[in-house]
Amino acid sequence: MEKVFEISKGKVNVKVTGDLDSEKTVIALIPGINGTIEYFDEITPLLQEKYTVVALDLLGQGKSTLSDDGKYNIDMQAWSMLEVIARLRITEKIMVFGYGIGGLIAMRMAELRDFAISKFVLLNTPANAKYADMDAHSSLASIPLLGKLAKSPVKSSLYFSKDFDTSKLKNQNVVNDAANTVNRKTDKKLGKIAEEYLEEKALNKRLRVVGLPTLAIFSDGDQILTEAGVKDAKATIGRVPHLVIKDLLGAGHVGMIEKPKEVCDMIVKFDDDTKDFDYTEVESIDDK
Repeated sequence: MEKVFEISKGKVNVKVTGDLDSEKTVIALIPGINGTIEYFDEITPLLQEKYTVVALDLLGQGKSTLSDDGKYNIDMQAWSMLEVIARLRITEKIMVFGYGIGGLIAMRMAELRDFAISKFVLLNTPANAKYADMDAHSSLASIPLLGKLAKSPVKSSLYFSKDFDTSKLKNQNVVNDAANTVNRKTDKKLGKIAEEYLEEKALNKRLRVVGLPTLAIFSDGDQILTEAGVKDAKATIGRVPHLVIKDLLGAGHVGMIEKPKEVCDMIVKFDDDTKDFDYTEVESIDDK
């Protein structure tokens, strides 16, 4: 089922794979900046074996509308995702998976409604403001080509590891197609939200406050977060309680597209390993 839900700040596009009335755990998939739910087409069939999968387009991207007031921040995006989860009448705790900036939105969802989130997975998510500006824009994007602008505002090759063969993907143009759903004015605004969020408080401090089981996956070939950004993130969050760090070898920024089985296996194992987590030890955010 794919449907657009009207919420307080606009309309959010959602794709549900599986039965929300089943006993399977719901896993919500949150894209990063310039991404869409199509980024999850490779991994969804694998996740569906154990989970009901709910993929959401952020406001300003994909098939979601622009925000009503034209303003964007991590807080607004997280609330929008939570509103849709409520509209779907999901009452049990959910897992949340976010890549890149989507991981920060997942983090904020847990901060806002920790009682609704059981655990979350971050893929190539920055930990400090210094590495939050993960720019993959093409230098050709604003150059007219035969009277037209370049086909995509981003350099799609940066999203993958350097030796990745995109011909094996269901949609070889998935990165460009997604980026083309975002207008330039909105893109500039979305590009600032991660830095603002992490300047206020770094990821490790946020994770410690929430206290939920967290899996942080980092690709060894991420050209957007970069090797330095990955090292910084690992060093920053490495000693956070209830957090596991895993390396994804041979993959770039969108590792769930390049290595869907490996990422799915990591998520399932993490979920199984934390199935007995004692949530009574986690204080409500409201009490902190």
